[in-house]
Amino acid sequence: MASTLLYIRHMVCSKCILVVREQLVELGLVPLRVELGEVELRDDSATIDWPRLQQCLEAEGFEIMDQLSPQQRLVVQIKEIIAHLLATEPGALRSGYFSRQLSERLQRRFAYLSDVFSATEGLSLEHYVIRQRLTAARCLLRDGTLPVGRIANLLGYSNLGHLSRQFQQETGCSPSDYRRQCTSTAQLIEKNLP
Repeated sequence: MASTLLYIRHMVCSKCILVVREQLVELGLVPLRVELGEVELRDDSATIDWPRLQQCLEAEGFEIMDQLSPQQRLVVQIKEIIAHLLATEPGALRSGYFSRQLSERLQRRFAYLSDVFSATEGLSLEHYVIRQRLTAARCLLRDGTLPVGRIANLLGYSNLGHLSRQFQQETGCSPSDYRRQCTSTAQLIEKNLP
């Protein structure tokens, strides 16, 4: 009997792996391997109730990627690895370490992964990682409870200056100015509420 390989979007953590595995077992399927973004089933493709499987996974926030090209699937896997690292090990997103991690996890040369990502997304892999880190920084700055230096440390920046330079280039203001703007806006909104 041939096994079936699935690519699943939005799997970004170990909890996602457990949820997907539980869903597969509840449907009577036999998962041989469940990893971030990828599942191998013992079941033959012809025996799987695809609409029911898709419905169960979508109810949990996942999506089967059957309509994607191999390059698009690879980009989704790259994005999911980045999201996982950002959530669990942000220091791993430093350039030298990240390229090795990505190459090892996907068993491909980093130059190839970077080229596929750039061609598919229209933006370099490095710039995508920077944007994801800065998006997380903006969320933490809006929250307002952590010092900016601690945020830089949490997101794996080597120092506050590194975060500040990237933040300034991307947003046009410093992290501290951004926090002040968010605080002022929140106070203005609060003041005008009935």
